[in-house]
Amino acid sequence: MTDETPTPPDANLTEEWERAVTQRTVKDRVYEAATTLTTPTTVADIAARADCTKEGARPHLEWFVDLGVLEKVADNPALFVRNEAYFEFRRVTELIREFETSAAVAEAIDEYRTRERELAAHFDEPSPDAVAYAGIAARDDDAAERLREWRTVTRRLRELREAKLRLDTDGGHSAASPFP
Repeated sequence: MTDETPTPPDANLTEEWERAVTQRTVKDRVYEAATTLTTPTTVADIAARADCTKEGARPHLEWFVDLGVLEKVADNPALFVRNEAYFEFRRVTELIREFETSAAVAEAIDEYRTRERELAAHFDEPSPDAVAYAGIAARDDDAAERLREWRTVTRRLRELREAKLRLDTDGGHSAASPFP
């Protein structure tokens, strides 16, 4: 009988992560880059972010435009930006799956409305768009964080209301998807 202590499994997560990252396809990398495009971006910039050539990125970008994930906002040079309507539709669909019933969504709406009112009272403004972020951020980090939260709460309320409407009208199975 030997008195050997078992060796723990290889805990080098860095190598595991690097393997996972290097095994992603060009299409996967272009998609990851595309989902971050909040301003019109050239093919060259997207290719650099996706670690591929422009020629490798271009067909995937055009395919994502056809799917509705991206919008092509210019042709020469080609500029792409993420289609916010597509991502909002996906977030609403996820909310429907998460909450499952109109009543559950209504309860969440009530909670978010309460928080929205608290934040509006803090700023004494009707909406977060009425508050100048630069002025707030320059003088108070806490106020800047609250403003970001208010914007998030307002967006989530809009999405929850859409989820409730979809659940109320068709049980959450939207046949009228705005995407091909």
